[in-house]
Amino acid sequence: MTTITLVQLVAPAQLAAADAVVYTSPTQTTSKIGRAVFTNTTASVVTITAGITPGTTLGASTTLISARSLAPGESYVSPELAGAVLPAGSELRCYSNTASAVTFTASGLIVQ
Repeated sequence: MTTITLVQLVAPAQLAAADAVVYTSPTQTTSKIGRAVFTNTTASVVTITAGITPGTTLGASTTLISARSLAPGESYVSPELAGAVLPAGSELRCYSNTASAVTFTASGLIVQ
């Protein structure tokens, strides 16, 4: 029997300044991002980069958001990630140009 569960895929966390995995779709599970929010928590402009990979670092073909600027205090609800489906083992990867400057959270559903 298939089970669909609404979940917080990524609890609010600060992004690193290097490409990092923020969520991996579990084994035998398909995940779907419903909403992904990036918030600049600093007084300076920062950039964000994000994408979905099959378990490798971000590259040109897997980057969905590339160095998008966020103004101080700005929250960005990503249309690029909304609705994206991650097959089992796929990774959501994100980073900012400045460590601990951007809080990221994502919610959605998982199908098992």
